[in-house]
Amino acid sequence: MRAAIYCRISQDRAGAGLGVARQEEDCRALCEGRGWVVVEVYPDNDVSAYSGAPRPAWARLLADVRAGTVDAIVGWHVDRLTRSPRELEDVIDLADKYGVELATVTGDVDLSTPTGRLVARMLGAAARHEAEHKAERQKRQRRQAAEAGRVAGGGHRPFGYEADRVTIVPEEAEIIRECVRRVLAMESLASIVRDLTQRGITTTAGNSFKVTSLRQLLCRARISGRREHTPRSNWETTRPIIGDIVADAVWPGIITADESDRVRAILTDPDRQTRQPGQRMNSYLLTGLLVCHCGARLVGRPRSGVPRYVCSNAPGYDSCGKTATNTARTDDHVRDLVIVALDSPEFIERLRSRQALGSEASDAVKDDELQLEALAQQWARKEITRREWMAARVVVEQRLERNRAAAARESRRHVLRGFVGTLQEMYQRWERMNVSQRRAVLSATLHSITVNPADPRKRWDPDRFVPEWIA
Repeated sequence: MRAAIYCRISQDRAGAGLGVARQEEDCRALCEGRGWVVVEVYPDNDVSAYSGAPRPAWARLLADVRAGTVDAIVGWHVDRLTRSPRELEDVIDLADKYGVELATVTGDVDLSTPTGRLVARMLGAAARHEAEHKAERQKRQRRQAAEAGRVAGGGHRPFGYEADRVTIVPEEAEIIRECVRRVLAMESLASIVRDLTQRGITTTAGNSFKVTSLRQLLCRARISGRREHTPRSNWETTRPIIGDIVADAVWPGIITADESDRVRAILTDPDRQTRQPGQRMNSYLLTGLLVCHCGARLVGRPRSGVPRYVCSNAPGYDSCGKTATNTARTDDHVRDLVIVALDSPEFIERLRSRQALGSEASDAVKDDELQLEALAQQWARKEITRREWMAARVVVEQRLERNRAAAARESRRHVLRGFVGTLQEMYQRWERMNVSQRRAVLSATLHSITVNPADPRKRWDPDRFVPEWIA
């Protein structure tokens, strides 16, 4: 009888594989007592059967059974094979089709008889029940630790803190503060990442920063000295994972809570445009702001080496394809429009009025987050049912998303605080900015610019550009 030994342990904190080794030793003794020949051992170390994570050795074992190279499967216990009743049925089907025997160190399970299958199913159901209870206990323990503000987590130390996760690393903390300032100035993450890479700044794992890793770092409430808890439902979103802030932490913050809230609002804004993998950074300043009189957005496209903004007539575009303007002159003209507008006290006053309204959105975000926390506590105390909690949570989360978007729009206008000054100062600051930072200034003042047909009698027609101001 050709026997395959399957060993699995859910959690191996030391990484030594000792639990798997003990299982293998007991399984070999069982095979020896039966006179079975062990053809191979299939170990899955530090892999949970309950979590649904891939189990490479288990998948390989099932493939070998189908190939006819295994006559019996030996495990320490049924719950080492699977804690999923669905997977157990797959094993029973294999036993039916290929005549595979199943033996366990803790007791025989004969899948060839109805009674043996009943015993296997009962053991599997009991294991599933215990796994679900264990998951609930662990979830509650994690939440209690978060509400107490305690240190948690494993793996590499968080950027900005020592291995104890409490002591601040001054050099890394300054880099975080710099990145926060640049995000609040509406500089793109791609631009910041390129700069960090050129300066040789890496993560605590020694890898170069990526847009995703920098976004997650700056979205963490940890860097503001606060503890957050991330419900599992948030893991399924395509947006950056952002948890509910539940307590002040036991470690000091690197940035203020207000700065953290503004950065989180910006980086989780659903309207925020991000580049797709492999997409090149667009160097055309006004892409996305210029709109043709036909309604289509102008794109950057050179002709004879000269950069231009054009209304594309490519297949699939619902556009006229007849509008074009020189990039350099258009960029300079729009720059002048914006700087002159920002030199106007009336325009600044209108912007301030909108910002005052925007602060209500920031307060609403905090209120929604507190309400979600209160709902979770009510459910934990069994004051409301799970169905009531789910129904209320959906409503609050939808409102929270709208308020976060409004707060993000408000945060975009904070870039003007460091830009507005005298005409000369604004022109000097503009020259020192990169494309991403200039876009931020434009986005904080303009909704769009309509480009009408040019006057054929003029070499340059500034009157064809009609700005739609935010205020």
